Formats: sequence, C-alpha cells, structure tokens
Amino acid sequence: MPESAFSFVAFIDDELVGHLVLFTEERHRRRHVGGLGLGVKPTHQRLGVGDALITTMLHLCDDWLNLRRVELTVCADNIPAQSLYLKHGFVKEGLARDFAFRRGQFVDAHYMARVKT
Repeated sequence: MPESAFSFVAFIDDELVGHLVLFTEERHRRRHVGGLGLGVKPTHQRLGVGDALITTMLHLCDDWLNLRRVELTVCADNIPAQSLYLKHGFVKEGLARDFAFRRGQFVDAHYMARVKT
C-alpha cells in the first residue's frame, strides 16, 4: 500500500470480518481530504464491526492526520451503510446515476462526506 493509505481490519475469533482503507490525498490543494472504502463480511453486518472501524478511522483523521474532509461513495440502495455513515456525521452531497454495474444492471450511488468544522 502507498504511504498515503491506512488500512484497518477487524477480526472476530481469528476470522477477518471487516476491512477499511483510508486514502489520503497527495495533491497539495487536497491534502486535507481522505477517501474511505469499507467492507464488512455479510454474516457480520449490523453487529458493530463497521461502527468500530469508522470510529477508529475518524480518530486517526481528527487527532493525527488533521484531515478536515473524509468522503466516500455508497450505493443508493445500501440503506444500512448510509445509516452507519450518517451516524458518524457524513451527509449526502450528491447522486451519481449509473455509477456501477452490479448483477446485470446499473446502480446509482450517493456521494457522502464528513467535514470537520
């Protein structure tokens, strides 16, 4: 992984159940920005794994990296993930139509971000 990325993993009973990657921007004008990608094993969703990973990541962003903005994209039909992000202060900023191709059809995605003021 590049030096500008940080990886967090969650294990339960020696089983990898979640992974979060934070990519920080290297361009001068966007060094205050990070982007995240989060995945939690389907059998362990809604059990607090994603919540713990995001809490840990935001601690790094706020207290060590001085990131002001953290952004992500999430499929528009992934309501549980959107609820998790909203809980941590992310807001919907826009909609990307036909963002990805999944199971034979195009799906929309929301752009979300958390801006620390």
